Amino acid sequence: MPRFRFPTNTTIHAALNFFSVNDFFASGQEAVLEFDPNWVHVEPIGLAMAASWGGWCRRRQIPIRAENLGRTADYAARMGLFQHLGIDYDPGHQVHEEAGRFVPLANVRTPADITSFIADLSALLHLDDDPESLAALQYCTSEMLRNVLEHSQSQEGAYVCAHNYSGSGTHRVTLAVADCGMGVMRHLGRAYPEVTNDPLLALQLAMQPGVTGANTGPFGSPDNAGAGLYVTRSISQGTGGYFLILSGRAAYRLFRSDQQLENLTPAVDPFAVRSNQWQLNAPWEGTVVSLEIRTERIPQFQEFFSWIRSQIPIRVTPRRQVRFT
Repeated sequence: MPRFRFPTNTTIHAALNFFSVNDFFASGQEAVLEFDPNWVHVEPIGLAMAASWGGWCRRRQIPIRAENLGRTADYAARMGLFQHLGIDYDPGHQVHEEAGRFVPLANVRTPADITSFIADLSALLHLDDDPESLAALQYCTSEMLRNVLEHSQSQEGAYVCAHNYSGSGTHRVTLAVADCGMGVMRHLGRAYPEVTNDPLLALQLAMQPGVTGANTGPFGSPDNAGAGLYVTRSISQGTGGYFLILSGRAAYRLFRSDQQLENLTPAVDPFAVRSNQWQLNAPWEGTVVSLEIRTERIPQFQEFFSWIRSQIPIRVTPRRQVRFT
């Protein structure tokens, strides 16, 4: 049966384990949402995926049964997961609110929805006094959500949420967007037949500038040039954060780095930098993108953004070699 498990550590850091314990889209007449009964630390990637998975189940009229909805589910409740899944949740105790820490789950289907969610980033994450971090986050959010509207053909749209973490001198914002749409391999396969049976190659191409650009259509823009995933990946890299993309049976995760910004060279080929590339047993039907921005390391964003764009070569030749780590 379709099953969505929240293991103890449902984060970008522990992504491979999280993916490996799940068979999200198995066949069955009932779906199960399961929390670890003892303790769960969950980041936006798990919540956005769970909400999107719930939309997939709802479209197929598959009822969802929840297990272990104890205190480990409180954070998911505050983020609005059970509202999106249509699951009754009564914690039976006072739930602590973390004002200024997170933006709860939102379902994005239209450009107006994108505008609304981006407005919430400032209001709910209290980033008004940090305009450079806010500008970086707004850009990444806009690009990730616009990609869904342009490319995914998801009937449920996308689900997105964010959390602002701070402590021990580190300040970071984690954002995740998930959909159950076409997926990267099917989308790129129409123009690049070589990726039809190679989901890792599809991810490799999708993160390179000039590959997935959409200059026409209701959500396209003439200056898009397919650089959105390249730039967002470079922003994560430049601030020392994670970047992860999952689609089908393939996943890619950029390593965190303490590299100084002045020594950074954004790589056109995402596999040319320290990263994981995984082939998974159970697929994700659609696409998930999650990233971290270490906000204490954001420079003047407009200059940083322009510098990243300037690193894009005039002609990009995709590399076919896949390196496993």
